[in-house]
Formats: sequence, C-alpha cells, structure tokens
Amino acid sequence: MRRFALLVGIIVVLGLGGAPSAVAASPDVSHFAFSESFTDPDFCGTGQPVDVSVSVRGTEFFAPNQPVDYRNISQGTIVYTNPENDVTVSRQFAGPLSDTLISGDPEGVFTVERVVSGLSGKLRTPDGTVLLGAGYLIFHETFDGDELLSREILVDRGPHPNLESDLALFCEVMTDVLGLG
Repeated sequence: MRRFALLVGIIVVLGLGGAPSAVAASPDVSHFAFSESFTDPDFCGTGQPVDVSVSVRGTEFFAPNQPVDYRNISQGTIVYTNPENDVTVSRQFAGPLSDTLISGDPEGVFTVERVVSGLSGKLRTPDGTVLLGAGYLIFHETFDGDELLSREILVDRGPHPNLESDLALFCEVMTDVLGLG
C-alpha cells in the first residue's frame, strides 16, 4: 500500500521541487518518461493483490518563467488488473500542474498552493464507463516534511469527487469494479 500511495502521490503532484524562482529565470527544463509494473499485494487494504502498470511522460520546469516554484506538464496511463478475474480499470491523466510555496519551510511545516488543470484522473472500465472525471483545481496542502497534514480545496471546477472524499472514493470505486469487495 505504501508503494501505491507513493505512486498516487507522484501522479497527483509529481513532486514539490525547487526553490522560488525569479520570473525571468531560466526554466531549467527536464523531460522524463518512465514505465513500471508491479503488484500491490494489499490493494486498498483488501488483502488482495492487484497488478499495476504505469506509463508516464512529461516535462518539468524547476525554475519556470512564471510566478510559481515548480511546473509540470505530463500525461500518462495507469492500468489496474485483478489477476483473479482479469478485470481492468484504466486511469488516464494529462495536463499542467504547478506548485507555489506560500508559507513555511520545506524542511519543516509548510504550505503549498497547487493548481491542476486538464485531465487530473479519469478512471475508465473496459466497457468504456467513466468512473471519475477531470477539470480545474486550486488547493492548499500543508506538510510536515513529507507527511501531508491537511488539504483545503479553494477552487473546484470538476468534478473531483475523489479529492473531495479525501481520496477515499478511489478505493470504494476500484474495489467494487475490480471485484475485490
């Protein structure tokens, strides 16, 4: 489950990165692509395994020419497969994300403003049914080091029911569709 949480964290935020930058600074660009497959042995706390395949590519701007600290434009697909019945659910995402440190110190307690737009996480079953959608979000997250302390949604032009449920809806939907419940 820890690996799954890390994967979800990478996909939702794709890192906090970088020190604040001047608006005219070089964008410090990094292109990336990765693919990985693994089995989550205790998917969503069910005690049952789910095979996960991830493919992501994108571009990161560690010193963007904007008044943000980090910017990322990425797209990817995650496929979840129940090995017992071969049912799959596909999650697609694409679009920009930016982070701005608004208070504190990243070595301690700090708050970041996240702006996510585009396709932030659409789940689609094999028959084409869309389970969760897309849109535009602005939210504040407060961390103590790497530990998330709180999340406050400021703008939600979604729907984003999974984020509104504090990410609980994902497991409810997935365990049902994959036949793990």
